Amino acid sequence: MPVSFRRRCLFLITASLLFSVRIAFAQREVLYSQYLVNPLSINPAYAGSRETFHLSAFLRRKWITARNAPITQSVSGDGSISNGRIGLGFQALNDRMGLLAATGVYGSVAYRFNLPALAKLSIGVQGGVNVLPVYDFTSASSLNRAVGSFGVGIYYQAEHFFGGVSMPEVISRGVSLAGQSLYPAVRPVMVNAGTKIEIDEGTVLIPSVLVSKIENRPLGVDVNARIWFGEEFGLGASYRHNSPGLIQTDYIQALAEYQLTKSIRLGYIFNSKTPESPLSNQYYEKSVHEIMFRFSPGTLKFSY
Repeated sequence: MPVSFRRRCLFLITASLLFSVRIAFAQREVLYSQYLVNPLSINPAYAGSRETFHLSAFLRRKWITARNAPITQSVSGDGSISNGRIGLGFQALNDRMGLLAATGVYGSVAYRFNLPALAKLSIGVQGGVNVLPVYDFTSASSLNRAVGSFGVGIYYQAEHFFGGVSMPEVISRGVSLAGQSLYPAVRPVMVNAGTKIEIDEGTVLIPSVLVSKIENRPLGVDVNARIWFGEEFGLGASYRHNSPGLIQTDYIQALAEYQLTKSIRLGYIFNSKTPESPLSNQYYEKSVHEIMFRFSPGTLKFSY
């Protein structure tokens, strides 16, 4: 076999391996785009802030009518114990948006301090495991790699203001093969703040902003606005610049929510691009659709 041919084969194998691992690592970052309706996805201190149990399920899909279209499923739940002092939460992810599948499970614990004027300050931690299928071209086999992560956050909530600072992945290892790190972990720092403005009786506007920073990347800024009518129907829009995921991108998100009953809420989310996916450019249709279902039995008060 000529030397030049062997070099070409070695180059193709190495490039394919790097590419496959790069794809496989796009897992937890998928959750970040859901933070408007699921703040737990970026800040573990949010766990239990609504006091009663909330369970949310998300289904993300391209080409609604096409069979075997790329799909992502995620579920999130949180509630509180000890008279609201301790919040507990969990999240699970099953990502099939790329060529390779990835799954993850995460748990959160938050401790809440009561402040004057019914304000609350929470401190939370989060731990989880991501299972990544890395294809090894040398043995022509798929290897499941479990990668652990740990995150922290602080969340403040008052009647007309909310905000938080979080690092969802303070400790998170990249994927290594044969003793070599092939792709580093994404460790964003996120600062989120917003307010609730009562426009008239029954109509509430909720503007907010998210600032994110990842090492060696430009600052990310999201500008968001949600509006609710009579605690029954809500609309929202978001412009996201340098999103805090595996890749940085700019996109627009629009959402609609409907409180079907006191315990059940339905939602639809549209993203102009497939957020946090390194494979988004391979599809003719770059946008993605998402459906949300939320169940909150025994709700004490309405939560936006």
